[in-house]
Amino acid sequence: MKCRPFTMSSESHRGSALGLIIPIALLAIISLGAGYYFAYAKSSNFPVSWSINPLMIKFNASGPFSGSAADSFTCSPSVSPVTLQAFSSRPDIITITVSPSSFSRCGPTPDDVVVTASCTSSISSVCDGEYTGSVQVCGPSTYTCLKQSLVVTVAVTTHKCPCPTTSG
Repeated sequence: MKCRPFTMSSESHRGSALGLIIPIALLAIISLGAGYYFAYAKSSNFPVSWSINPLMIKFNASGPFSGSAADSFTCSPSVSPVTLQAFSSRPDIITITVSPSSFSRCGPTPDDVVVTASCTSSISSVCDGEYTGSVQVCGPSTYTCLKQSLVVTVAVTTHKCPCPTTSG
């Protein structure tokens, strides 16, 4: 009996290569998912304290189409740098902004901000109502936004004054 040398056909190469690619791809997906989980888990242990939470902003849409309120926040432990992101429940009607929107460091010394809610329409009756929003503090990377958001409540009226009725 004569032995022939073992050679792999092109089909064997494809099968073995595919057999290697699938486990490597799964390992990469699991690793990335675990990295995201640990970054997120780390951020949830990072407390932000707001001096006023929830923050109420009231304004009359008949006059200026916006209102503002001041607040401050601290972080423990400290983190550098931080950015602030503002969100509105109805961005088509009310926008919420925060100024300043970034700090080189957040720590035990309060950082002061002004939160502004603005009507997106020049027709005052469109903005009449109550809305909610939030301001979120984020650390140096995208995955380190902190769970302790500032809740913003916005009340917009179009009435100029509560005028008493007269009877004669």
